Amino acid sequence: REMADADILLHVLAPVTAATMDLAPRLGLVQKIGVGIDAIDVAHAKARGIAVCNMPGTNTAAVAEMTLALVLACLRRIPRLHAGTAAGGIWPQAGEIGDGLGEIGGRTVGLVGYGAVAQRLVPVLRALGAQVVAHSRSSREDGVEFLPLDALLARADIVSLHLPSTPQTYHVI
Repeated sequence: REMADADILLHVLAPVTAATMDLAPRLGLVQKIGVGIDAIDVAHAKARGIAVCNMPGTNTAAVAEMTLALVLACLRRIPRLHAGTAAGGIWPQAGEIGDGLGEIGGRTVGLVGYGAVAQRLVPVLRALGAQVVAHSRSSREDGVEFLPLDALLARADIVSLHLPSTPQTYHVI
């Protein structure tokens, strides 16, 4: 009902399909409040002359911080240890947790894609003692070693994907 006289659609999470856009005959802009536009039917928007825009950089810090949090959660087995503690148990002995528990320091982190988020992670990972390698369509002169994807995967202890969702990146791993 609200779409009938809309000129602009502010997009956050729900997919913006052709059917959604067709509810708004005056629609001239779909503005993504964030970065990724993979949930927007861009081809239909283009066919209708509707501009699609995003906001590069708006969530770079948040995504970089979440990436680091997830890496630490995996290395430290936080979900398993939390579940055991929450169930009233005691922490298991180191041998019960499995190999690989540890720190980022001394490990090689492979960043697949080298946009704003990956670039923000590099100094943090290095400060924690990690070596950083990357794979990207284009390399930069900022001291990061760029590798072909297969070489990165063979060398990295930790791999973090920082790619837009496109037909070219679908199932890259």
